[in-house]
Formats: sequence, C-alpha cells, structure tokens
Amino acid sequence: MAQELLFQTNCGASGDMILAAMIDLLDAGLEFRKTFESLGLGVTIAVEDTEKNHLRCKQVTVAAPAAGQAVTWTEIDKIITSTPFPTRIKVNARKIFTNIFEAEASVHGSEMKNVHLHEIGAADSLVDILGFCFLWDKLDCCPILFTTLVTGHGDIQTRHGLLPVPPPAVLRLVQGFRCRSGRIEGELLTPTGAAILTAFGRQAGPEHDARPLKTGCGCGHKTFDAMPNVLSAVLQESDAAAANDRIWSLEFNIDDMSPEMLAHAAEKVLQAGAADVFIASGLMKKGRPGFHLTVLCSAGEREKVIETVFSETTAIGLRQRLEERVLLRRELQILSVEGREVRVKVSSWQDRPMNIKPEFADVRRLAEERNIPFKQAMLSVQGAINEKYGCRQD
Repeated sequence: MAQELLFQTNCGASGDMILAAMIDLLDAGLEFRKTFESLGLGVTIAVEDTEKNHLRCKQVTVAAPAAGQAVTWTEIDKIITSTPFPTRIKVNARKIFTNIFEAEASVHGSEMKNVHLHEIGAADSLVDILGFCFLWDKLDCCPILFTTLVTGHGDIQTRHGLLPVPPPAVLRLVQGFRCRSGRIEGELLTPTGAAILTAFGRQAGPEHDARPLKTGCGCGHKTFDAMPNVLSAVLQESDAAAANDRIWSLEFNIDDMSPEMLAHAAEKVLQAGAADVFIASGLMKKGRPGFHLTVLCSAGEREKVIETVFSETTAIGLRQRLEERVLLRRELQILSVEGREVRVKVSSWQDRPMNIKPEFADVRRLAEERNIPFKQAMLSVQGAINEKYGCRQD
C-alpha cells in the first residue's frame, strides 16, 4: 500500500497554513522552530495551539526582519545553497521558487533573471518553502494530492495597484487545475501556497479512494464567520499500486517541413513544458513522405504547448484527447560514489524499487572529475546502486 498526503483546500492555502498543518501532522513544532531559527535568516518562529470557529488547529507565525530591497532568483538560490539541508530538500525548494519566479516573469512580460519579488519577503518565504520541503522529506516525499483550489474573490492591494483575486501570478500557477472563488471576499490562495501545491501535487479526483491514517490541521491568521480558516493535511493509504494520472495527448501530421526544422520545433515544444515528443515517419496524402508527431503535456502546460506547436511548425490544426495513465512512484535519491554525489531516479511498484537509473549528467561529471572513461564511471555508480538496493531489482 502506498502512502500519500492530501491537502483539503476548502479555505484556500498559504505557506504558513501548509507549514502549520504538516507540523501538526508530524508533531514537529519544536524541531522545526529550532532548525529554522538557527539558519541565520534572522527569523523568530512561534508554533501555537489555537482554535478557528471552535476547531483545534496549529498556527505558525514567522517574525522576519522588515523586507529591504526586493529579492532576485540569484539571491534566493544563494541562500538555499548555503543551508545545511540535504540535496533533495534544496532541489525541491528551488523547483517551487522557480515556479514563482517564472509565473511573475510571465505576467510581467520579463525574463526570470530580471524578476524581483516584492509581495513576499525573502526570509518568511524561505521559511515557508524550505520548511515545507524539510517536513515533506520526513514523509519520504510521498505523492501529494489536493482538492479543488479555493481562491477567494474581490480585490487585493499590491505595489502594482489594485489587482483582482486571484492575482495574475496565482492564476498562472494554477493553470489547468480546478478552482472556485468560494464565499469569502479576499485572497485565500497565496502565491506561495499555490506554488507549493502545484509544483509537486496533483488534484484528487472524485473517485479517488484512500484510507486516512493521520490528520494535521493548520490555520491562517485571519478569522472568518462563514467558515473556519483552516487547512487539513491528511496522511492516507491508497490501494493503487501506482499513481493514476491524466495527461493530454496532442497529435498532428507534417509533410512540408525539413527534418532539421522539425527537430528544432520539437526542442522548442519540450522547452514550452511538454512531457515528451514522439516523431514517426509516414506516408501522407498525395503520396508525400511526412511525419506524425505526438506531444504529451499536463493540463497546466497545454495552452503554452499548443501555442508553441503552431508558432514553431507548419501545423494548421491538431487532435487532442485527455488520457488516463498509470505511473510508478518516482523519487530522486542521492548516492555517494567515490566521494561524489550522484543522483538516481528510483521508480517503485507497491513500495518495491523496479527501475533505478542514475542521472547521466552526474555520471559524466564523475567521469570527468576522476579522468576515467564514462563506462568505468557508470560501472562504479552501478556498483553503488547494487550495494544499496541489491543486484536484483524486484
């Protein structure tokens, strides 16, 4: 049986609500406070028991220095790199921050390197995002699910003026996911909350079956009469041997592009967010040799991928369908090989490793640093894999 973490987002989600729910679930308040107050961020963290509308919950308050200049991606990345956390936690934190910066770049028509984050402070956002990754790592980065995202409605004051709720960056982050405004006027789903959930999570469908094992409840700092401002984190067990998922399949035929132009277009489609691109040769109408392309992408990336298909190829239409797929549970682990870190992707079925594959770039770097042939470096990595997981992968 596989464990998974479900967030019930009936009243939206923010970084501190996610932290509070997971701290409650893991009973990790003291450890969390000591760990993050010792990072040199100048923060003071309070983890308290409280109530919202007569419901018991945890509340996390991060007192951070007043934000000075807006922070850039380079500055955030330097801080993450300097922390003492394991590589997996740092990689996951970078992924979440990357999504935030890319969303901001998209709505402002800029490049990620030129984006400055004004609405979220550096110290408290680092605690929220690194803190989530730190707590999620305690659950071995199990699959994450969340219910329909509730955004709130109305307006919010920002440095860019009055913006609608949800603001543009949040809308960019939740593209392709089910959302509703809800009954509460105000911002319920923050950029940090949206980025954490959508970076690694998928939306739970109405037919999803699971057995709850343990629940944590976190709250925000606002109180609403209409409903409790809480977020529940449910650790549960699923019967599914592998994760069920949906993916969009886009197909089209090309008979008037050169192979080199088509290869360039395929690369651009992948850069736009496609999960994979397949190209097969075939005989088209009027006896013309051509190509059949299949592009796989998530719901959140579909619009951008379709736009790239039409801008980079001569296609004037495509076929699309939403398909069910079954995924092995996948996680990134770190092995030490000859004193160097090598990332390996572990794919599991019913909690048993089925496929273990080292990252090509890490093996190549090992070969270059040790001045040995690539195949010799691969043998060393495979030996480390066999030592940890056994020669036989069930």
